[in-house]
Amino acid sequence: MSVENPNQQQRDYDQCDPKASRPDPILDPAPPYCDKDPNAPENLRMVNDESLNWLKDQTMKKTGFGARVDCDPMQKGHILNDVESPSRDTLYRYSKAMRGCDEAMLDMFRNVVVIDEDGKAWPIPILLGPPEKAVAAIVQDNVRKDETLVVNRLRLPMLALTQTSIDYDLNRYTYHQALNLMRGRDGKPGLTISEKYNRDTVFGVARGIPVNIGYTLTAWTTYREDMNQIAEQIISKFSHLAYIRVTGVPWETVVKLESIANNINNEPGDKAIRIIKFEFNMVAQTYIPQPMTRKKAVLKMKVDFVDGLTDEDITQVLMRIEESVKELEC
Repeated sequence: MSVENPNQQQRDYDQCDPKASRPDPILDPAPPYCDKDPNAPENLRMVNDESLNWLKDQTMKKTGFGARVDCDPMQKGHILNDVESPSRDTLYRYSKAMRGCDEAMLDMFRNVVVIDEDGKAWPIPILLGPPEKAVAAIVQDNVRKDETLVVNRLRLPMLALTQTSIDYDLNRYTYHQALNLMRGRDGKPGLTISEKYNRDTVFGVARGIPVNIGYTLTAWTTYREDMNQIAEQIISKFSHLAYIRVTGVPWETVVKLESIANNINNEPGDKAIRIIKFEFNMVAQTYIPQPMTRKKAVLKMKVDFVDGLTDEDITQVLMRIEESVKELEC
């Protein structure tokens, strides 16, 4: 015979919501509206505020009719953590992903060479920036030292890499709640730290925002044979994709060669020194990393077998579960 404690809260056997009221687990729920940010200006009011009802607003104010709704911490766009009230679940950082992509593209073409008639290989200098910047850098080294300000002929061949565009690629987008725990071969999460217990905190990484960054590689030579050697080396890097590595982007980053253009003119009659110019247009498919998420790991599991479905047995099991959870809370 069980004695009920009047001070103890009794729980129903079935605490689940009715089936008809449950949301579809396949669909993502609509984001909730945010409360007003205490650090926001006074003219930014809370969404769903009664003062935002245009049917009741009879004033002639021209501000205060909109507010941001960025409740999702993954979509705030921060690159610094709040020092005064840091979030324990989201870690913001400046990933330098676009700068890393520029350096990876520059490094891809550092080993381009030209072979002279004696069979000696000469490395081709390459600069990151627009063509005029590359030419200005070369001209600075070609000024005569006799104070005449006479510029010698440009030393060719040379290469210049320019970032020309950046576009959002919706076709490669992955929902940011689909986290990668960077599991190793043993199946355990790879990014963990020990706060209270061993490996009790796990970090998840989203795929990031997919972007396509466009580049133009410009090549100048005096002789057609030099350009043939340069073009052959560049084209050989794409079969049909090239690969680069960017710090903070643990996913495959590929580069596509879109087009090749040149200024070759076959019309005779020009006595000026001919400069051959080729442009290689490429697109790097990379990602802008999103904030990392912090979650508590499952360190142990406790299983209770109950012989029967009496109120006393179920209550005791729930109390033991609550005590186990409190031990792991930090």
